[in-house]
Amino acid sequence: MPEIDEVVAEVLEAYAAISRSRQYVGMIGAPAPIALTAINEYFDRKPSAICREEIDAAIFALDDEFRRHWTEQQEKDQPKESRRKK
Repeated sequence: MPEIDEVVAEVLEAYAAISRSRQYVGMIGAPAPIALTAINEYFDRKPSAICREEIDAAIFALDDEFRRHWTEQQEKDQPKESRRKK
């Protein structure tokens, strides 16, 4: 397992905490994107020495990946018949 440096650990910790307030939308409960206000609230309570633009970019990238994976998993889990109806 690769070692995680302090910067990466801080970003991952922030993402984990911020994503707990995630909203879910639609009939299937799709994960909505993390809002910038949620990131702002987190860092208002827990300031960081890391450049804020870098943190925002990392959190949004992690969130995009999470949501992409969620969508792919939903498509895999759909019965074959409903996939053909699209």
